[in-house]
Amino acid sequence: MRIYIAGRFEDQLRLRPFRDILWSMGHEVVSSWLDEIAHLSHMSDAVFRRKLAIKDLGEVRAADLLILDLLGEKSSGKNIEFGAAVASVTPKLVYIVGNLTSTFHTLADNHFKDWNLCLNFIRVEHASHSTGPSASERERRAGVGPELTVYGARTS
Repeated sequence: MRIYIAGRFEDQLRLRPFRDILWSMGHEVVSSWLDEIAHLSHMSDAVFRRKLAIKDLGEVRAADLLILDLLGEKSSGKNIEFGAAVASVTPKLVYIVGNLTSTFHTLADNHFKDWNLCLNFIRVEHASHSTGPSASERERRAGVGPELTVYGARTS
């Protein structure tokens, strides 16, 4: 499964281990921003940021699953990527790690209190990713099944 991790640029070091775990499970993590450095000196900041935005949205479009990290501080970029995934014409799964901070976050397929719960869910639910979508993923894409599941949170 192709996975895009949406988070703050400043959280690269914190998010890289989760990317590595997803890779070790056999998933392809397409969020190249996790390894980017400061912009090139021969390019203006505006041009550089525009090129990054276009590249990042292309990676979001290519992903089967977007994971939005809300454990770091607030930022606007990761929410733009979240919106692009939710509004995508191509069906894709959207998971959130952390506390929901927007009404639009309720549109995610799954919500996890922390990364360990998310990774464990992916390990179980998407174990057969190479043979196609899981049964619940097929149901979700067909419009069947739960609209939002919150893992690690009390519901009472």
